[in-house]
Amino acid sequence: MGNTAAGHGLRSKAQHGSAALMQHVRKRIADGTWPAGYRLPAERDLVDQFGIARNTLRKVMDQLGDEGLITRHVGRGTFVAQTPAPASNDAQSLLQRIHGASPAEVMELRLLIEPQFVELAATRASGRDLQQITHCLEESEKATTVLDFEHWDGMLHQAILSAAHNNLLTDLYEAINGVRKQPEWESLKQRSLTPARLARYRAQHRALVDALRQRNADAASAAVRQHLLEVRSGMIGEV
Repeated sequence: MGNTAAGHGLRSKAQHGSAALMQHVRKRIADGTWPAGYRLPAERDLVDQFGIARNTLRKVMDQLGDEGLITRHVGRGTFVAQTPAPASNDAQSLLQRIHGASPAEVMELRLLIEPQFVELAATRASGRDLQQITHCLEESEKATTVLDFEHWDGMLHQAILSAAHNNLLTDLYEAINGVRKQPEWESLKQRSLTPARLARYRAQHRALVDALRQRNADAASAAVRQHLLEVRSGMIGEV
């Protein structure tokens, strides 16, 4: 019985990771974040990011290749195909507006939506979801540079909102998360992320994750709101 359950858990994790990777690549190609000719991240980086085995990764890449979205060149890497399916004008326009938003607008939007959806995550998160959330928390705590912390901070929030199991929310947050790559955002984070503030962010992350583990929706919502207010204050001052 134990081996059967473990095998089922591994298969479910692989399916979840491969689906997340598939969605990740398709969205970035469709919305133009990864243009034609763009070289995809190395296999080892994708394996680590999505928590999947290399053979699972290669099956995903084979499917994307069959769809004509990517091309693979031995010894050179994997690239976005020259004629990927374009995003609709409306979708592209919306994505451009999101990526062009100011940090103040982004933080205002996050304060409006994240506390409510964190409440959903507290009640809906599966054991696998909580494992991924914990993994991102641990990686963020091990980060030694601002860029590494910022990456795992984004992955942590994304993993938490994914645990709400609302696909529309996940898609929206992925677009919002893309703002973190903008020069203005990175510059603000570099200036604001002092050692003392970093320590507070990590403590707030731990409080948030503890509330999720305890299925305490009110505490989780309050924790993420406190954290986002601190982030906003650090980046752009009091509003």
